Amino acid sequence: MSLPTPERLAAARWFGGKAGAIGRIEECDRLDLGGGAALSILRVDGADLYVWSEGEAAAALLQSGSDPERGLWRFRDAGVTLPAGAQERPIGLDQSNTSYVVGERLVVKLYRRIWPGVHPEVELGRHLTETARLDCVPAFAGTLEWDGHAVALVQEYVPGADGWTWGAAAVQAGDVSDIARLGAESARLHEALESYGSSIATPADLCGWRDAACAQLDAAIAAVPADVAAELHDLRPRILAELDALGSPAGPVTLQRLHGDFHIGQVLRAADGRLVVVDLEGEPTKPVVKRSRPGPALRDVAAMLRSFDHLGRHVARDVDPACDVDGWIARAREAFLSAYGPVDAALLRALEVEKETYEFTYAAAFLPEWMYAPVGGMRWLMGHDG
Repeated sequence: MSLPTPERLAAARWFGGKAGAIGRIEECDRLDLGGGAALSILRVDGADLYVWSEGEAAAALLQSGSDPERGLWRFRDAGVTLPAGAQERPIGLDQSNTSYVVGERLVVKLYRRIWPGVHPEVELGRHLTETARLDCVPAFAGTLEWDGHAVALVQEYVPGADGWTWGAAAVQAGDVSDIARLGAESARLHEALESYGSSIATPADLCGWRDAACAQLDAAIAAVPADVAAELHDLRPRILAELDALGSPAGPVTLQRLHGDFHIGQVLRAADGRLVVVDLEGEPTKPVVKRSRPGPALRDVAAMLRSFDHLGRHVARDVDPACDVDGWIARAREAFLSAYGPVDAALLRALEVEKETYEFTYAAAFLPEWMYAPVGGMRWLMGHDG
């Protein structure tokens, strides 16, 4: 298998080094799966590790379950079998990894940038399937590891419409009924995640949240284009004041495991009508150790609310400029929160501001053409005092 050129790797949607040129690509290891299918571990510029695939690697991987260990590679199968010759097809969704449907029954999700440690999506997927038995997430079905790094997740395939598709239709129709259902399902998901273990945030935790959010704001200003940086710099005193609320919640804050990257695009509307939450891997730009840290459930809520704003801006910009986007965003927020249950409004507000600053760094690293969404979202936040 030939290594990708720096240009080809840099052009991949999931490659995180958009800000600079690639100097050197090394192949650390390779897993030949037969029939021209293979997986390689690439080290880029002596540091970050990425997974490169060729051929029908997802289907070949599932057919190799009878040989679970090869050198540093470990395939841990939950026992789901597929007929010989099962075909794969990519799921063409916008994401920082790559997922393939195999045999129309299973999904193999390749983690393109890999980190050492237990992957949160593997850990939580197993818990939610085998212990909590939650039906609003795809069933866990196995994992591939390389030298202590999660390389791929195998899970149930749930056919249906992705959140950006059914959500855009809801914006155009002015409908928030599924958003209300999502609020109730989110509360159920958080209850199941809390059963994995919880604690109470300490004063040091609260101080740490604020400090990290302030540092993230400065990182965003440094990462974005000059015109966006100038706007954020002008807003910086106001944003910092908003972030102060992270250190002074209304009462004790429970820390628990989270989805970690909760937004409308992570919610399928299944063919049977269920809302199914996918991609419990956390924020893809962070090492898995940081993604697995417990936090307040309102961090997920804040992220979902921000995504309603981003969805509305996408519809207004790319789908239907004439629809009442602002009205839908307001109704969607109200419907979600009413179904979710009582929240600390001041803490939620601060977490929304924090989340929007993260979206700037994500857009700069992975999807520069998405920059309009956090720009519009931050303007909305600064124009609405909560």
